[in-house]
Amino acid sequence: MGPTGKSTDMSGPYRSQTIAIGNLLLGGEQPVRVQSMTNTDTNDVKATVDQCIRMIGAGAEIIRLTTQGKREVANLKKIRDALRSAGFQTPLVADIHFKPDLALEAARVADKIRINPGNYLKGKPVEHLLPVLLETCRVHHTAIRIGVNHGSLAEHIVNRFGDTPAGMVESAMQFLRVCREQSFHQVVVSMKSSNPRVMIQSVRLLVRRMKKEGMAFPLHLGVTEAGDGPEGRIKSAVGLVPLLLEGYGDTIRVSLTEPPEMEMPVARSLLRLFPGRTQPAFEPPEKLAWDPYAYQRRESTPVMQLGNGSKVRIISQELPERDADLLPETILPHCVTYEQWQESPEILQPGRHVLLLEQGNHSILEIRSRLNSFCKSGRPVPVIFKTTHSIKDPELFRLRLAGELGSLLVEGAIDAVWVEHNNFTCAMINETVLMILQAAGARISKTEYIACPSCGRTQFDILSRLKEIRQATSHLTSLKIGVMGCIVNGPGEMADAHYGYVGSGPGRVSLYKGKKVMRKNLPEQEALPALITLLKQEGDWKEP
Repeated sequence: MGPTGKSTDMSGPYRSQTIAIGNLLLGGEQPVRVQSMTNTDTNDVKATVDQCIRMIGAGAEIIRLTTQGKREVANLKKIRDALRSAGFQTPLVADIHFKPDLALEAARVADKIRINPGNYLKGKPVEHLLPVLLETCRVHHTAIRIGVNHGSLAEHIVNRFGDTPAGMVESAMQFLRVCREQSFHQVVVSMKSSNPRVMIQSVRLLVRRMKKEGMAFPLHLGVTEAGDGPEGRIKSAVGLVPLLLEGYGDTIRVSLTEPPEMEMPVARSLLRLFPGRTQPAFEPPEKLAWDPYAYQRRESTPVMQLGNGSKVRIISQELPERDADLLPETILPHCVTYEQWQESPEILQPGRHVLLLEQGNHSILEIRSRLNSFCKSGRPVPVIFKTTHSIKDPELFRLRLAGELGSLLVEGAIDAVWVEHNNFTCAMINETVLMILQAAGARISKTEYIACPSCGRTQFDILSRLKEIRQATSHLTSLKIGVMGCIVNGPGEMADAHYGYVGSGPGRVSLYKGKKVMRKNLPEQEALPALITLLKQEGDWKEP
């Protein structure tokens, strides 16, 4: 149902219902909205207002603020009033964790509240808590985001489904069903993870479940804790673009461990490069050669170092790893193009040939269709994807390549990547491809940092600490290290990290191995040496 009460047509490609967040329409045929979150202390009204104005100037259409207590809710109202007096009507969102009663207060002030099913209920049935909140939101014309985070699922969900996309979807659906029963329609839903593959699978599962149950709530998309610099931008593109191309997503956020105004230009660039809402929804699962809801590497008869489920290789004139990658001249004699295979299927011999899937002038959706057709044929030969680019801006090139490769790599059907660009060196291209492969979970070649964008709950300089931690540990290429601002989502969102550096109070840090706290409340200046000591004690340190 949309805001007018009319039913959404569920027979065609998935299209969400239209809702209102303040004076902003979201969903349906509206453009994809770009949003972000402040990282100032919400109690510092002037600093937060100034940051909101910078974010709006950079393109933010929705702004979320930390509201961890009654004082923050009161100051959120002051921030809203100051922005409105200055002529800014951008909707403001209150971010609520652990405190259902606080959500009721925030609903009287904010244009939207965000609640996390994993920490909102505190063991109580959703039917007991949510209806009261929905009625308050109805009276005050406040929208809600049901924001599920991978790694912070409720205990009863984990016990039944594990920490999985299926568990994330069920966590959301328990809340969405109550919204439907209460005839409350001003709802956005999100499935977020620091792992792009998990995020993509959970959104696809959510859409399938909503369609099955006659729902069409708008979707917010985002990869949490993406990090900073090129890695953060690439990781976001790998997670967002496959879904945008499939027609999903009504609002997006690129979460960077940088000032929040840096996020909007990246999001805008992705929407310009991949105008997904002009495309139909992706094909139903029964028409795909792979399972879009569960990752599995495609098996094939190996040729040289390609195939048989091994890590994805790079074809290049300058090899990043000589024992893992291939020169063009060594693989070309084994290549059969997609066009040659279409014309003479028998030419492609397992154990002798690889399929060369060249992009040329084809869109990435057309390439996905070709890849699907080939994989359905059952020919067990490795697949190389080759593309040539001419984009001169390095950041736009990285975003475009990350979106295109990510849309293929997340399905597990590509065995090698061959990228050419006349304006960039092979070294730069290979570095970019390695970052994309790592973001897509196709190949690990460097230390991975799961770093949050920070918010008003962060009480230490996370940007400086991330830089120092990276300088000290970047040679530990087999590890994932989480650098998180606080304990609200930190331990959960870095669930698949080997080690964690998590803010625990003003100037205080706790260290984790996996989900286990190893050192508590260390002074910030002692935390990095203690992390190195922990790595040595656990046998995961090596000298640079």
